[in-house]
Amino acid sequence: MSSHIKKLFSQTMFYGLGAFLNRSLSIILLPVYTAYFSVNELGYYALLSSVWFLLIVLYMYGSETSFLKFFIDENSHEGKCKIYSSTLITITVTSFIFSIVVFILAGDIAEFIGFANDSYGIYIVRILSVLLFTDSMYRIPLILLRAELNAKKYFQLTIVTFILNLAFNLLFIFYFRFGIEAILYSYIISVAVTYIYSLYITKQFLTFKIDLKLTGRMILYGNKFIYIGLIIIFTEQADRFFLKHYFDEGLVGIYSASIKLASVMRLLVVAFRFSWTPYFLNIADDPENKKIISEIFTYFVFAGISLVLIFSLLLPPLVKLEMFGISFLDKDFWYGLKIVPIVLLSYFFAGLIANMNVAPFFSNKTYHLFINALIGLGVYLISNIILIPLYDITGAAFSTLFSYFVMFIFLYFISQKIYRIEYQWFINLTIFFVAVCCFLLFTLISFFVENEMLIFISSILLVLLFFFTIQLSGLLDLRKVLSIVKSVKVT
Repeated sequence: MSSHIKKLFSQTMFYGLGAFLNRSLSIILLPVYTAYFSVNELGYYALLSSVWFLLIVLYMYGSETSFLKFFIDENSHEGKCKIYSSTLITITVTSFIFSIVVFILAGDIAEFIGFANDSYGIYIVRILSVLLFTDSMYRIPLILLRAELNAKKYFQLTIVTFILNLAFNLLFIFYFRFGIEAILYSYIISVAVTYIYSLYITKQFLTFKIDLKLTGRMILYGNKFIYIGLIIIFTEQADRFFLKHYFDEGLVGIYSASIKLASVMRLLVVAFRFSWTPYFLNIADDPENKKIISEIFTYFVFAGISLVLIFSLLLPPLVKLEMFGISFLDKDFWYGLKIVPIVLLSYFFAGLIANMNVAPFFSNKTYHLFINALIGLGVYLISNIILIPLYDITGAAFSTLFSYFVMFIFLYFISQKIYRIEYQWFINLTIFFVAVCCFLLFTLISFFVENEMLIFISSILLVLLFFFTIQLSGLLDLRKVLSIVKSVKVT
């Protein structure tokens, strides 16, 4: 059983590094962004990013999930070539059309976002139309590498993207003195170059021919994931617009910066999801798959809760530390640090939901995922309307947590009805309880102790106490966990 965990962990580590490098530049450059841009400018960028994430779901129209399903189920090389080439050509054509529409409607979109300067807002949205075109095409070769479980090449591509993106961000911000368009231009250039390189890497599957009948079947299969994707993105992004409505874009900027800090956890969940979906589809016929899934879930709970505790205790004091008079997070943004533990826990439950996706896929009842997304959206909207006017960014963070928690509970009970798996709930809940106790102790210490260094030292000791308690209780053998970590190999 541990061989399955080692293999999945190996995949997740390298997809994780790839996903982290690809998506974490805003975290790495957070000191630059918060020092160079005002809270209002970052607020506008956060709102623009929300539109970006929403529109890219429409650009992809469920092709990521349908590609994984069709490609993995296909046994012949010729069939795989048809699937890849048909998807690539279709996405290129439709993305071009969508981007023309976004370019034409730039004024309306800019007005929706609420840019103070109309002409600048239109300019930024037109850049976004180009970004969406390049971003959608760039994703297809990466999906192929995920389907093939080829973490090595996936990592190579994301390294190229990361280096280019970082270099052009610094060039456009410090040399050309661009505004937030610097972030957009950098992303466009980096993914465009990487896309060309990715076509070379995946050339053995490239035929430049489209099978319209196959394309139709893939679109029909993937269309339901458009709605699921839109709902999930709306659930993750709409709170920015609620905050702007009830308060202002400055608070959106503070909220966005805090979200980026906690996004370290989100990126790890994304990495797991990237490797998990093709992985469980590949073990669908394994008679031991239920035991494998249960054990993987336990290790995910341990890893996820450990990271939530570590980041919750260590991130806030670390980002305040000053080096040469500069802190990782500018003082104007410190107000948002209080929501970091809430957001981290939200992403943990998002990871648990990803674990529960197995049953709907195995039983061909993926409509449950759509129902679950709708329930989460309802909880999210009601919570935002009630909590944001009362508690501003704290209310927004709790709204996201509540929605993910309800989605997890619903999907768990539905999954157990259609594909029952015996999860190790005693171990899982005990791990969670120990972590909560450590966090409450930290909160108590922080309340009575004012010295930042003593608080930081206590946070480290409490993290060590958590691991010591887990090992001493016999819930998990941490030596086995370390052996899994040491066994990582790129496949």
